[in-house]
Amino acid sequence: MRRMRLDASAIGLTVGQSPTDQSGRPLVAPGTTLNETTLERLRAAGVQHVAVDDPAFKDLSFASMVSTETQRLAFAVFAQVRERVKASPQAGVPRAPFHRLAQAIIEDAQDLPLDEASYLWPANLAQRDAIHALNRTSLAVRLVRHSGLSRYLSDVAYAALACDLGMLLVPEELRLRDPLKPEEFEKIHGHVQAGLRFLDASEGWSAVTRTAVSQHHERLDGTGYPQGLKGKEIHQVASLLAVCDVYTAMLLPRVDRPELSPEEALAEVVGSAGAELDFDQVSAFNRLVPPYPVGTEVELSTGERAVVLRVPLNLKSRPVVRVFQDRDGNRIDPWSELDLSERDQQTTTVVRVIA
Repeated sequence: MRRMRLDASAIGLTVGQSPTDQSGRPLVAPGTTLNETTLERLRAAGVQHVAVDDPAFKDLSFASMVSTETQRLAFAVFAQVRERVKASPQAGVPRAPFHRLAQAIIEDAQDLPLDEASYLWPANLAQRDAIHALNRTSLAVRLVRHSGLSRYLSDVAYAALACDLGMLLVPEELRLRDPLKPEEFEKIHGHVQAGLRFLDASEGWSAVTRTAVSQHHERLDGTGYPQGLKGKEIHQVASLLAVCDVYTAMLLPRVDRPELSPEEALAEVVGSAGAELDFDQVSAFNRLVPPYPVGTEVELSTGERAVVLRVPLNLKSRPVVRVFQDRDGNRIDPWSELDLSERDQQTTTVVRVIA
């Protein structure tokens, strides 16, 4: 299957996997041929991408950096916590439901390297928060090892899962509104302190985890919230978490902007190094994260279209790709594969992310 943006280029293609609404109900059946009417209906339901059948992709399968079993566990844990908060907003959120999930993500990070795995994308609005937490945590546990901070591995995993729990108290309509009034911004910014109260009212959360949760929106230059901390006033674990949070948030659409590609999000993070985000953490993140993860559809400098198959460890911006469409939009048969990190391919580069 091929994951692509839900736009006019999808017309005439066949649905390979059903997009779902917020409740998880399929919106169209697999095998449906997409037309303008179907596209409009899917857009109205908030669908951003669609998985379609494509001969060039039939023999390809792309692993996610978080396993299917871990994803199911995450949806169950977040649903359980959501119901708990809904029933008793003033009660604490225990660490216990997150323990197994954190360990599963840590194990996945060892088994699924980023040069062979892709990010998670929500199938519907209801999955957004859990998917954001999974992407953020998966990258955070990788970065903590890459940064020489492995002693904080468990603290980072728990903090990355729990740092947005306070958003459960923010009305959904407020999260979907743009522009916001100043007092509405304050309500959203209040999610940090609300989340910290959830942790403080329960046992088991470490001091480092609580600090990371309370500071993950602080910024090096003092422009963050809720305390406006600067520089060394921010704990290094919170600085690490901030990098992962900013990056993974940009991979998801918001009411005030569409989602960014991994390449665009990485450029934004790198551009903030030393100003809003910790320079050393961003440097480590930039060495760790590929701008074109496996499964990304790209345009080459030759005008051809290709899909990323693997990411070389030494040259992450020059992946191994399968070229499936020529510069005139015609299908290439048989498909050709190019390793852009090889010397004989040095004049061919990725110039644009398609999806």
